[in-house]
Amino acid sequence: MTIKIILNNLFDSFKSHYKELIFATLAVLIVTSFPSDSISDKSLSSRIVFNKKLAFPLGITKAQTNVVVGTSQNDMNQLNQNPNPEAIKNFMCAIAPDYGVDWKLVYAIGYHESGNYQSALAKRNNNYFGRKARTGSYAAWSTPEEGIRNQFEYIKNNYYNRGLTTPSAINPIYAEDSSWQHAVNSIMNTL
Repeated sequence: MTIKIILNNLFDSFKSHYKELIFATLAVLIVTSFPSDSISDKSLSSRIVFNKKLAFPLGITKAQTNVVVGTSQNDMNQLNQNPNPEAIKNFMCAIAPDYGVDWKLVYAIGYHESGNYQSALAKRNNNYFGRKARTGSYAAWSTPEEGIRNQFEYIKNNYYNRGLTTPSAINPIYAEDSSWQHAVNSIMNTL
């Protein structure tokens, strides 16, 4: 009977700590799998700490992760080299908070004015929005990024700052055709 009680006590003790034991074993395997000199970036170094003074000497320190919202340089290069509607939409979503302008409005205007971002003006001048220059000819930008950023600034400065934030409010100033607002609204509703 005594051996059975001892074995039961050992088994119960093991059951109550088996997660910690498995975790510790895995942690040791991970730490010992990488030679310490192979980790050159401090952010990739182990967060596993051994502290012999604690009841469970193995622990993992908390790490801080910073998330940066935006567009990577690789994404920008791809947008500028191949400005397709999906890349344009993703870029607009990423930069809209910087301007405080609804990306759906800007995207819908571009979609409507450039025939789904495919018009000759869009391809030749990076002008997706049908905008004219002060000279009377159509405006041109050196990259799609530049044209899109300029449109956000333009909408913010000329419309949003004056309380004009909807296609119906913008229509009388932006476009001669009074049905423009309906087309832009329709596109916005699909996004």
